[in-house]
Amino acid sequence: MLFKYLSMGLFLLLLGCKGDVANEWQKSTVAPVKPGSTVKIRVVHATNPRLARFSQDHLRIILASAQLTAWKEFGVYVEFTDVPETGIDQLFALIPAALMKERTSSIYDFKSGGGDKQKLAEGINTTLTQRGTKLEDALAFAAPYLPADAHPKDLMSLSELLANVMLDRLQQWRHLNAADGAPVLDASPYNEWVYWDTLGYGNLPYDLVLTNQLIASAEYYGVDIHSAIRGGVTVGTTSYSRAGKYGSYIVFSTFPFQDNSETTRQLRGGEQYSEEDAAELAGAYLAHELGHLLFQLGHPFGQKACVMNPVSMLRFREWFSHINSSECPMGSRPEMTAGAIPPSFNTEWVRMAQEAK
Repeated sequence: MLFKYLSMGLFLLLLGCKGDVANEWQKSTVAPVKPGSTVKIRVVHATNPRLARFSQDHLRIILASAQLTAWKEFGVYVEFTDVPETGIDQLFALIPAALMKERTSSIYDFKSGGGDKQKLAEGINTTLTQRGTKLEDALAFAAPYLPADAHPKDLMSLSELLANVMLDRLQQWRHLNAADGAPVLDASPYNEWVYWDTLGYGNLPYDLVLTNQLIASAEYYGVDIHSAIRGGVTVGTTSYSRAGKYGSYIVFSTFPFQDNSETTRQLRGGEQYSEEDAAELAGAYLAHELGHLLFQLGHPFGQKACVMNPVSMLRFREWFSHINSSECPMGSRPEMTAGAIPPSFNTEWVRMAQEAK
């Protein structure tokens, strides 16, 4: 059985997003890989000791599942390195201090109640518009999870609705406790997608960061539909990497697969997983992020046969049951065309990272 995402993006994916000054953003010139290629992915496991984690054996299942799905859906053979473990604090230390401070302004501070909801909605609209999202596709994907009386007429009104839904559902994650009895979302910055999205501006020596951390947050850029409707939760995100061979790197959270709280079970639609099922589903959805990393593919929202269609809420088994490369092959839609969304980067942030050497 197989499954930010993302993206963060998917989960969620910072591709084609826009900064405060338009000319600060440039597209990477790194070309997508070719189907039939053999690629090597450098992996690390960044852990929060307060949260459940997969064993090394189950991490191997995740990578084997991703390898199989990537071959079936994209015709690419992926070789993963061994998986060393590091602390999230050590990983975040790769972000230059000045850049870490700069990125704070991108965060909607839901923990303290500070934030500009209209700015959040405008950021969502910018992301959807720049990625070429069609309103009918967005509603085909999101309508079952929006208020029944909501009938947005354009992307901006949809974005305002998504901002409200996102912030309402984000509050439910604040009531979730770890095994030690303290909140999963504590005072640390580990839940903030913005910082995970910024790792690639430092000297990140990995193409794939697996983490057991819950990434649940709100930010003024890069928010896509699937993350918003589940309350700001990122399963996977693919972001720019200054030192990466592929021009970007993946962050992938295993928390949504392992957590069995009532909050997570509701977002799964009642789906329950054994440890092995969770690992296999995680690996399948990791292949979705590999589609972003290796081929720079987009999100064909609502096209259930497409591996690049993000999971609805956290219904991973349901998502996997629909994907079928024969019904949604590479090149069959604009979003499924290699190079559809190349990695973008902020030149000012690159400059700040280089000056920090």
